[in-house]
Amino acid sequence: MIVGRKISVQAATALLAAFAAVVLLAAMPSPAAALSWSLPATDLSDGPNNAAENAQVAVGVDGATTVVWSRSNGVNNIVQARTRPAGSVTFGGAVDLSAAGEDADSPQVAVGADGATTVVWARKSGANFVVQARTRPAGSGTTFGVVVNLSLAGQNTYDPQVAVAVDGATTVVWRSWSGFEYIVQARTRPTGSVTFGGAVDLSWIWADAYNPQVAVGVDGATTVVWYRWNGFEYIIQARTRPAGSGTTFGVEVNLSLAGQDALFPQVAVAVDGATTVVWHRGNGVNFIVQARTRPAGSGTTFGAAVELSDPRQNAFGAQVAVAVDGATTVVWTRSNGSNNIVQARTRPAGSGTFSAAVDLSAAGQDATSAQVAAVGVDGTATVVWQRNGPTYSRIQTSTSGNLLTLTKSGAGSGSVSSSPAGIDCGLVCSYSFSPSTSVTLTASPAAGSSFAGWSGSGCSGTSTCTVTMSAARAVNAEFAGVPPGRFNLALSKSGTGAGTVTSSPAGINCGSDCSENLIDGTSVTLTASPAAGSSFTGWSGSGCSGTSTCTVTMSAARAVNAKFMPSNLFRIRSVKVGVKALTSVVVVPGRGTLTQRVTRRSKAGAVLTVCKTRKRATKAGTVKLSCKLSAATRTALRKRSLRVRVKTTFT
Repeated sequence: MIVGRKISVQAATALLAAFAAVVLLAAMPSPAAALSWSLPATDLSDGPNNAAENAQVAVGVDGATTVVWSRSNGVNNIVQARTRPAGSVTFGGAVDLSAAGEDADSPQVAVGADGATTVVWARKSGANFVVQARTRPAGSGTTFGVVVNLSLAGQNTYDPQVAVAVDGATTVVWRSWSGFEYIVQARTRPTGSVTFGGAVDLSWIWADAYNPQVAVGVDGATTVVWYRWNGFEYIIQARTRPAGSGTTFGVEVNLSLAGQDALFPQVAVAVDGATTVVWHRGNGVNFIVQARTRPAGSGTTFGAAVELSDPRQNAFGAQVAVAVDGATTVVWTRSNGSNNIVQARTRPAGSGTFSAAVDLSAAGQDATSAQVAAVGVDGTATVVWQRNGPTYSRIQTSTSGNLLTLTKSGAGSGSVSSSPAGIDCGLVCSYSFSPSTSVTLTASPAAGSSFAGWSGSGCSGTSTCTVTMSAARAVNAEFAGVPPGRFNLALSKSGTGAGTVTSSPAGINCGSDCSENLIDGTSVTLTASPAAGSSFTGWSGSGCSGTSTCTVTMSAARAVNAKFMPSNLFRIRSVKVGVKALTSVVVVPGRGTLTQRVTRRSKAGAVLTVCKTRKRATKAGTVKLSCKLSAATRTALRKRSLRVRVKTTFT
């Protein structure tokens, strides 16, 4: 626990314009825009009486940003998180992730392609530290699942790291004390599972290994790096688990040169599989930041080491992240002769050369522990760091400007680009522009389609659309027609119930997106999901029927209807007749009114009311109804058995 000072984390956001022209199966990146950081930073952690440190940041593919850190609660350290939703410039409230009572530290965070977020940390448990994890499933807002212990009890484990593959497979690595030395271990939670597999030893068991880091490529290939004592100095090593190889990692590869200590590696993987590792290494006078890159498709072969920091002053704490277009940003802390400052260098998409260093933190006070994330589809790179003031410091963040979100509608297709560059929709349909920037949008319909017009943020007509980014903006471009080589799949819904229909491959989400132009020959499977209180009663159109999935082949235009009806289905669990009352136990699907009427016939055949009652159900579950028998019925019941009719309705 930290006492007597406050530690803060700051964040700055950079604009890294990401562009790609998708032609069949090839993606060709265009030059990246100039780097522009938005400052000053804003506070994320609590006020000056509660120390906060070890900030980490992760950005989802939709731009949602989650920052985690450890903070003193006055007794011990706990792990907390705050999230900035996609399209927002504001972070939500802090959420406690670790349990109070014993210190929790070293948090790490990773986000899957579907938005599922996993946070890991090390927490004291009696005499030892254990690695723990919590996962926030996709679409669950700020709600994290239960805490899961990953490391073995009775062994001290430290430095947890986490990475998530595109398919959701999650790998966590850490260093564990074996009783003789520290070794690097890994556990993986396979796609679609909630359970992690067994621990796998990665480093050589006869020499201490430290600071494991892990990154996963789009194809699932997983690279783990660390530094290890070789008997003379510390060296950087890596092992890679190829795509589809289960839990089997390849052999160790030495990355740093012998002769001087190399420490604290970090690793990041681009969309095409290119892998970049950074660290700091002694040059005989100072520590300098270096990088090595393994190009896409090169197996285990890394290129030569590149020096990134100025060798005249110590530099350390290198971090690396790769944007969706392949632009690679490296940040570190470096002395300027008076205090430590945070610096950054970027290698644009498609380039082999890093730009000049940029100072991110202000001079005059030490800034350390820089972290970077650069994977949002809006092209932004977010850096957080810890900056110490005279009495305390805070975790801070800075947005990169105002977000412009572009959507497309209509049966046709086309792309939208912006000036200045940023939107290329196409691929990148949201971008954070600096405040007050005037942005002009241009629509380009695809062959066989036409541009039908703009809507939103004051735009209309079929000419260009110009918006001033004095706030977040949302603009829609409508394209009419169907391009050659594609057929339209139109989904409609009928009935008085509610529900959604989704497709595989993705495209239909009806919901809001009920039409999609698909390539000739595509096989599409539609799945209906009724809303609460409704049921799916069947398909019609394009040969579909029944209540299972509907599969159509897009050899022509298709129109399919999904029918949803209200579901007031309920069941009577039991009915018992007592001396004075008839008691029913009814299971209902939700809120509503239960009405029960009990009748019998007289000897003459007349229908007589035995009893009736009504009760309001406030939620789904079990409701007990008690229907008081009439005096005449009780008298008749004492004399003989009676046949009654119980009619129960639920509205």
